[in-house]
Amino acid sequence: MERRYGAVSTGPRNTGPGTASGLSALASAIRPTGLWAICFGVFLSACASAPQVTDKSISQFDDRTPVTSPLMTLAHSQPHSGIKLLADPSEALQSRLHLAALATATLDIQYYLWQADDSGLGLTYEVLQAADRGVRVRILLDDIYHSGRDSAYQTLDAHPNVEVRLFNPMGNRGSAKQVNYAFKKSTLNYRMHNKIFLVDGVAAILGGRNIGNEYFGRDLSFNFQDMDAIALGEVAAEAGEAFDLFWNAELAFPVAALNSNPEEMPTAVQTATLAQARERVTPADEEDNAAATEAWLSALSTGLLWTNARIIVDRPDRGSEQADSAFMTLPQDPSLRPTQSLVIQTAYLIPNGPTMGNIEAIGAEGTSMKILTNSAQSNNHSSVHAFYAPYRKRLIEAGVDLYELQGSGSLANYLDRVGEDGRAGLHTKAMVFDERVSIIGSYNMDPRSRVWNSEIALVVDDPGFATEVLEEMERDFTPDAAWRLSLDENDKLLWTGEPDGEPVELDKDPGSTWWNRFVWGLMRLFPLENEL
Repeated sequence: MERRYGAVSTGPRNTGPGTASGLSALASAIRPTGLWAICFGVFLSACASAPQVTDKSISQFDDRTPVTSPLMTLAHSQPHSGIKLLADPSEALQSRLHLAALATATLDIQYYLWQADDSGLGLTYEVLQAADRGVRVRILLDDIYHSGRDSAYQTLDAHPNVEVRLFNPMGNRGSAKQVNYAFKKSTLNYRMHNKIFLVDGVAAILGGRNIGNEYFGRDLSFNFQDMDAIALGEVAAEAGEAFDLFWNAELAFPVAALNSNPEEMPTAVQTATLAQARERVTPADEEDNAAATEAWLSALSTGLLWTNARIIVDRPDRGSEQADSAFMTLPQDPSLRPTQSLVIQTAYLIPNGPTMGNIEAIGAEGTSMKILTNSAQSNNHSSVHAFYAPYRKRLIEAGVDLYELQGSGSLANYLDRVGEDGRAGLHTKAMVFDERVSIIGSYNMDPRSRVWNSEIALVVDDPGFATEVLEEMERDFTPDAAWRLSLDENDKLLWTGEPDGEPVELDKDPGSTWWNRFVWGLMRLFPLENEL
């Protein structure tokens, strides 16, 4: 693989998106200890800027000729795009593993978060197996959750067929790295939230899931409800173009340019760790991975819906000329503006600014609206719940049929694939217009997605696919999975549901205490809403 980094300087950087967590089990990061190291790290964090890379290699998703393969044949077997919904968490993980095993030429991976657990390490194993076969692997990760993991990424980057880049990285790479964010918030607040898993430029997985046990029903204590889709054909090429926008952007830094430590290939122990993780995420009834991949592809070929689809993606250089996400332009497109019904699932809901205006305008036109988001019990960010809570009455008054996910109950049981009594949270970012248009992606209905993050989504214009998405959504709206909110005769909020099979009505956030509500109110005293 050609690597050109050119001169590196430490001049100031412009704002840009980016995030990554790490595969930290691959290599041990050196962590300074002691008070002197902490103080020195804080100082460096306040002063350091990411290096300027003046010359780096440019590549495209389709600049390698794929070998003729069953996957390639399937992707070109019909016009338009082949789409398959990935709602089941186990299927979502296995589909990524199988697609990586099918790669013959290129593997392009873009994520906000990649955990160093069984799911993350098992998928890393398949990615490196592909690289060993001669597949060119490009990995682009955001840098915000990446502290102390440079050596892990450098270990991957050492493979001659793998290149790792970090988006909008922080200048200081040490133990106090996150302090950099506090001192350079205007530069580092813009993050890359995109999620793409693209094989040979012809098959992609798009949606809301990051890479980690909690997204695939494998966490022992907490699992997310989420939604992806497999996309083949024309729309996969659009996903490749979206990947290239960010890969070749000024703010995508080769990991080798961020750290001068020598790169070394994975050791035998590290390789064994990855192989063991891969074995643990293999279904119990799967004895031969290659045979399972062949069977999976055969099943996929009969399960695809060939239809019209396209990609919506933000620019990697968003600035004052594009203050809001491209997703805010959806209501301006007559083909994407609902006239009859709108069903939304969003993990984080803070509908300030134009978002609330759009909702009220749609409701005023007589369109039915139904929204599911997290409750205080299921939300993994209490600050988000604190700033969402004041909007609930206004949403209901605008005509929204509002629901909040229960932290336990039927959905938690459905998501649990490891036999533990875990809780459930909502991570889905999906909506269906008029039982016809489905949008599945990374966009939350909050200021962070609207202003600060880059986002991507798959848009499918097909009533049959919309029906399938709505059927999956409906399970999450049932009384044993979600609370339904309403207003009583005194305009006070009420929560109704059946968490244990019996009707329950509450007049406070379910599971909350006076102290929780006090803390939420205290949070709202700070100017944080537009950061969330």
